[in-house]
Amino acid sequence: MAKINPLEVIEEIYKEHYVYLKNILIGLTKNVEIADDIIQEVFAKILMNPSMILEVTYMKSWLVKAAKNTLLDYYKKKKPELLKNENSIETLLINNQSPEVETLINSQLEAVLGKLSTLDRTILLAKVYYGYDYQEISDLLDIPVPTLKSKIFRLRKQMAKER
Repeated sequence: MAKINPLEVIEEIYKEHYVYLKNILIGLTKNVEIADDIIQEVFAKILMNPSMILEVTYMKSWLVKAAKNTLLDYYKKKKPELLKNENSIETLLINNQSPEVETLINSQLEAVLGKLSTLDRTILLAKVYYGYDYQEISDLLDIPVPTLKSKIFRLRKQMAKER
C-alpha cells in the first residue's frame, strides 16, 4: 500500500477549492488582496498541522468555516489600527456638528415624529433610539414580530421621504 503524501493532498484541496473560497471571501470583504491573504493563512495553518484535514468529512464546508474564522481573527487584529491614527481619534472625539446644525436636525426630527401616531412613534423610538429588539417590543406592545418589522420598515421609508 502506497503511503499518502500530505503535501500532495493539501495541494489537491487547494486547487479544487481555491476559486470557491476566493469568491466567498471577496463577497465578504469586497477586497481581493484580503481574500488572498485569508486563503493563504488558512492553508498555512493546514500546512503547519496536516493531520487536521484527515478527520474532515466535508472539506468544502470545513474550509469555508476556517476561512470565515480566519477572517474574523484578521478583523480583530486590524481593529486597534484605528486608534493609532491620531486624526481618526480626533474625528471620533470631536462633534463635527455645530450647534445650529444640531438644532436644525432636532427640529426636523421633532416635526417628522410629531406627524406619527402615538403607537408608531413609540415603536420607532423603542427600536431606533432605545435599541430594543423586535421580540422585546412585541412583548411590550402585544404586536406580532412580523407586523413590527413591516411597520418599522414603512416608518423609516416614510421618514426618509419627508426629510
